[in-house]
Amino acid sequence: MAVRQVAVVSSVVAVSILSLTTVGSSDNPPAPTVDRIGFSAVKDYQKWTLLYVFDRPDNKQVRTVYGNDPAAATTDATLCNYAYGSIVVMETWRAIQDSAGNPVLDANGRFQKDPAAAPTIFAMKKEKGYGVDYQQNRNGEWEYVAYHPDGSYQTLPQNSFSCAICHLQAGQSKDWVFRFGLHLTRASGAVPDGTIKDYRFVPSVIFAKPGSTITIYNDDVIEHTVGDQFPAAWDPVHIKAGSSVSITFPNQTGEFNFQCVLHANMKGKVIVQ
Repeated sequence: MAVRQVAVVSSVVAVSILSLTTVGSSDNPPAPTVDRIGFSAVKDYQKWTLLYVFDRPDNKQVRTVYGNDPAAATTDATLCNYAYGSIVVMETWRAIQDSAGNPVLDANGRFQKDPAAAPTIFAMKKEKGYGVDYQQNRNGEWEYVAYHPDGSYQTLPQNSFSCAICHLQAGQSKDWVFRFGLHLTRASGAVPDGTIKDYRFVPSVIFAKPGSTITIYNDDVIEHTVGDQFPAAWDPVHIKAGSSVSITFPNQTGEFNFQCVLHANMKGKVIVQ
């Protein structure tokens, strides 16, 4: 029996500023010794454009990412070269957890910020000539720093080398910025229930509760679709490489069979029970 009247939201993976670690050693890699971002430039970040919210399962964090006007104006065409003056801020919160240490999900299946915790404010800024002090670990013209909500430092500039090293992995083609596609395609930052990899749905069977939402990410190198195998619930949703789709099920049990209409042998099933 195919589940009907499910709600589908098309989305995508994509920018996160990785955590900076506070380390003190004369053997540290090179980094700036002066904060050229400044807390005064980012303290009102919550008034900026909300780029995306990302649930990180390994450290059980809610990561909310904001961009100022130059950063938020980035498009697919300019993703390889952000405008000077771009600032991206990542606010990280510990997620609410149950007695077993598992994140407590909200009605949409998302992590929730723990009100008993305090966030950390990570910032990255691009300006002409920035980044030289990272030397071999330079990420174009970006520099990094992290603050506590009161403006004190969580990570001093001279300790931000770890962030520069991490952002090298994002690559020059994305101007060393992670996950910006989540903003460009309005993708879900939820922990995925399934992925598309090498022309397969993994796992091929997903279990869900009535009324819950599942998220499937396209971790392949080519576009795929997720569509009702028995057309009625919705038209196939096209999911570009690096994108995602979220499906909310009604409050009833049953089975939902889906497939990729572009690649007929790709099939999967959601069992709502």
